[in-house]
Amino acid sequence: MKPGAEKLFNYLKNKSNYTMTVNECKKISHRWTVNTLKRIVADYPGVFQLANDEVRLLMKKTIDLEDYRKTRTRIVNDLEKFLVGPLEEDEILGEKKRPMNLYLTGKLVPFGSSSDVVPEDEFDIQTNQLAEDEKVDEYLSKRDIFRASTMGFSFKLKELCPIYIQANWAMYEGKNHARSPHEEVWEIELKANETKILENNKTDSDPARVKYTVLERDGLYHVSIFLYNSYEREDTFPKQDEIMFQTKLKVRFPKYHLAYFTSKADRFNVQNELLYRDFYELAIGHGVGVDWNIESGQVTIESTWLPFYELPNVEHRTIEGHSFSMLELSKQTAEQLNETLSIIPIEYRKWLKEQKEAIQDLESPLKKEAEKNITKVEKIISRVEEGIKIISQSDDSIEKKAFQFANRCMMLQRAQTKVALEYRSSGNRIKPNYDGKWRLFQIIFLLMSIPGITNPRHPDRDLVDLIWFPTGGGKTEAYLGVAAFTMAYRRLSAKDILNVDEYAGVTVFMRYTLRLLTTQQFQRAAALVCAAEYIRAEEPFNYGEIPFSIGLWIGSDSSPNTYEDACEKIAEIREGKEIQKGNPMQLLHCPWCGTELTPDDYEITKNSQKISCHNPQCEFYGNEGLPVYTVDEAIYEHVPTIIIGTVDKIAQIAWKNNMYELFGMKNYYHPEKGFIYDKKERKRGWEKINRLLPPELIIQDELHLISGPLGSLTGLYEVAVDLLCTRDDGIGPKIIASTATISGADEQIRGLYGRDVCQFPLAVQKANDNFVSYQVSTDEKPGRLYLGICAPGVSGKIQSIQTYAALLTVTRTLQDENVDPYWTIIGYFNTVKELSGMLTTFKDEVPIRLDVLDPDQKFSHELHVEELTSRKKAKEIPEILDQMEKTKEDAGVLDAVLATNMISVGVDIDRLGVMVVHGQPKTTSEYIQATSRVGRQFPGLVLTIFNSMRSRDLSHYERFKSYHQTYYRNVEATSVTPFSVGSRKKGLTGAFIGFLRQSMPEISNENSANQFQITTEVQKLKEEFLERIAKTNKWDINEADQILTDYLEWWEQAANKYADKLSYRKSQYAKNHLLRQFTEKAKTPEAKPAMNTLRNVEGEITVEEMWLKDE
Repeated sequence: MKPGAEKLFNYLKNKSNYTMTVNECKKISHRWTVNTLKRIVADYPGVFQLANDEVRLLMKKTIDLEDYRKTRTRIVNDLEKFLVGPLEEDEILGEKKRPMNLYLTGKLVPFGSSSDVVPEDEFDIQTNQLAEDEKVDEYLSKRDIFRASTMGFSFKLKELCPIYIQANWAMYEGKNHARSPHEEVWEIELKANETKILENNKTDSDPARVKYTVLERDGLYHVSIFLYNSYEREDTFPKQDEIMFQTKLKVRFPKYHLAYFTSKADRFNVQNELLYRDFYELAIGHGVGVDWNIESGQVTIESTWLPFYELPNVEHRTIEGHSFSMLELSKQTAEQLNETLSIIPIEYRKWLKEQKEAIQDLESPLKKEAEKNITKVEKIISRVEEGIKIISQSDDSIEKKAFQFANRCMMLQRAQTKVALEYRSSGNRIKPNYDGKWRLFQIIFLLMSIPGITNPRHPDRDLVDLIWFPTGGGKTEAYLGVAAFTMAYRRLSAKDILNVDEYAGVTVFMRYTLRLLTTQQFQRAAALVCAAEYIRAEEPFNYGEIPFSIGLWIGSDSSPNTYEDACEKIAEIREGKEIQKGNPMQLLHCPWCGTELTPDDYEITKNSQKISCHNPQCEFYGNEGLPVYTVDEAIYEHVPTIIIGTVDKIAQIAWKNNMYELFGMKNYYHPEKGFIYDKKERKRGWEKINRLLPPELIIQDELHLISGPLGSLTGLYEVAVDLLCTRDDGIGPKIIASTATISGADEQIRGLYGRDVCQFPLAVQKANDNFVSYQVSTDEKPGRLYLGICAPGVSGKIQSIQTYAALLTVTRTLQDENVDPYWTIIGYFNTVKELSGMLTTFKDEVPIRLDVLDPDQKFSHELHVEELTSRKKAKEIPEILDQMEKTKEDAGVLDAVLATNMISVGVDIDRLGVMVVHGQPKTTSEYIQATSRVGRQFPGLVLTIFNSMRSRDLSHYERFKSYHQTYYRNVEATSVTPFSVGSRKKGLTGAFIGFLRQSMPEISNENSANQFQITTEVQKLKEEFLERIAKTNKWDINEADQILTDYLEWWEQAANKYADKLSYRKSQYAKNHLLRQFTEKAKTPEAKPAMNTLRNVEGEITVEEMWLKDE
């Protein structure tokens, strides 16, 4: 490519939609004209396109990750210069620039230093005073975390040997603060149980001293080495020339003598010891990070103020010579399908054979653990083989047709999603390209799910299949494929497709935990449903007259409950008013073609909702519209094929009078009005039908978020959901869960669903090898680089200001065409309170710091910052996400986005490359999820700012490398205790009463609570509830039986006492009520509190003081 074309290519590459106007040519070169552009476009017609006075990049050149790695390396190197120093080796800062203020970390101050500034001359305070050697032990043992005077590290040796020690530091001397670098080197012979301060070899090395200690313990030698500032102060602020800067300590010795640090915890978790046995911890820092490497038989350990670790990428494995095209699989004969797919179990077994050979020489406990994993993998392979057999038994089988429907559906969904995204980003209409291919783990997961879906009595039906795969790996497509198969199979297996009750109703129940995640995945699932409906419209004789559809079932804060509410809201939107709550416009773009939907595309009346696309070329233009519902009332009427919602919506079962309708309790059908449940024997204009089938597939995404209090309450309500989804013949739903971070899944799944779990994919003996994926060396492909920042004695606020200012200065002044991924900084905060403070700081103090680092104002110090938190309205979130897509060439590009854990799931913006994490997140899974948002397309950079005042933060900093090289090992087991006393007190009333209410429509009406009696049917329902509780092994069954019986007797007594009228909820029309909100004062003394949402937070908590009888 000629230089001019290269310039144009690079300019367009950094535009968010790869498009520019012809008038922008002067930005590339002041000599360019429109004719220059025309000439370049004519020379490279396959690369550029000129139309409507716009130039567009057609062929996106393959991204050279090595170029981006070099850019990232330059940024990190420059960051170190700004944060640790020096900016120049022989720098003279001048009188006004004090190194203590200029450099954030890497400093050692005299013993006894404080932040109190006192005029030395006036108080006759001695300066440059060296501490006596005898006092050093005392100072080291009382290490001052406010003002660090020492730093060092510890390592272990199998036997004593000579070691090489090197110390480096710099002093800033005189009024002009001239830098003076220093180095000391020793080669010494270590002796057991010895403590020694090394004599400096050079006369000008004061105040630096090195001390080491050797302790013999359990046959190993524990060596600790410290570099310290031997000047002494009496609780006063040190002078600049008393402080050591850019301090560094290094040791070297033969590898043969090295011993490793081991974790005692691994003795109780053999699985971790097995999978991570190749990862070692060679050293632990003290007040500083530590790095190590082994080369030519020599171990080098050195301190680092910015510890780092590059996390290798995980790549999808492929089977050589084989790909799994969705288009081909949707057309093949049964014999061809068998031939195409059989290679998967063959290759899987070959891999497993290699794993069996690899474990032969392992120690007995590790070998036994690996053999357990082999048994689990063999079961997975058998399930895959059974799945292939089922779909390839004959060309006429409904299983084969359902499988091919799923392939065609996913192919259309993927192609149309690309069409929609292209139109949304560039405004160009492109033809769909049906080149979709399954990743290996996706097709395996689909195949292994088939037996449990097609045969309700199959043992797999009761297993919870857990997809465990790193963020961004394609988990969503894996379970959407299973959803598509289930949707098709239900319809194809109907004995008579003209009988709507044989196939209609909710088939898939997809649940998420966060509002942002729900609305984002809604767009993807809507594209799948559009694809399914496109196929159904072609073959109604196979898939029935009722459209495939999807409903967004979330809280009233986000979407309206009734048609009446929706009418009001859409009218307000058309008038230009801003909607605070209950916005029916939850689908902002057509999932099929990408056209932006307007309020006029939402046709809502007092008894119906229809969303249409106004693009005449779209398949969903016109009368039929999009098969999507966003109003609760429409969802209850049309019972869509897929319902997608938040987990806490299910808390409404005790309060809603007709939630049973979503679980199949319908008895009348109307082709236009949908379904209803009515006690009348006849209803004019409606067709009487049998009850519909309940949901057959439950999908729980981001399972790791269902933990703690939310998880415990979800587990309680899950009993009711499971039973409401159970058919009359006792067949329950298939459950699929997915996560990128999980530990202790068996216990969590048992607590939540009362079932066993099958985790896929599964490693046998190495964490980074599980057949479907493998780890790529960072030499081959750059990974995500983690960098730790900790400045003892400096407040978290100052650390943040200096880090952001340094990062902004580096990226804005770097002459590099590949800097865009590192332009918009994502700031991650553990609490909204911390974020709020930083938002103010960004407006006030970061620009002031920029004035220091960039006095010539080479770039604008006015910063464009946004926040992404729960404080943002539902409408604003998509707008912020769109802004985050803008590149540095675009107007309105963001300098920073400050976010809470809202960003941890569902934010998939490939452009983002840098994140600053403020304090170690509370859990490792949260840390992994959050930091995985950057570095998806380009080499990522994560800067974690640690608070030295928090012992947990400091520990992560000092063991930065060892923590990050095995950070999946550190994922905490999730806690779910659905039947603990606290959970039962909060949730059992709602879960059990709600289950009874939704199971018996005759007592479900708001004012029918007085009709309750303990009948045989009620006793049977109680026994089912009890049986489901027993499966979790979390609650004594006799105690549970007694408490449930107490509930029944309480309700019956209330129904008898208030026989004239008893409603469920308190209202101005209800004289007496059965339930109340936790914060509500009851009219009826017997009323029990029940939750309205699983996220209820009490304003105040009563603390009970309890005493034993004999006290």
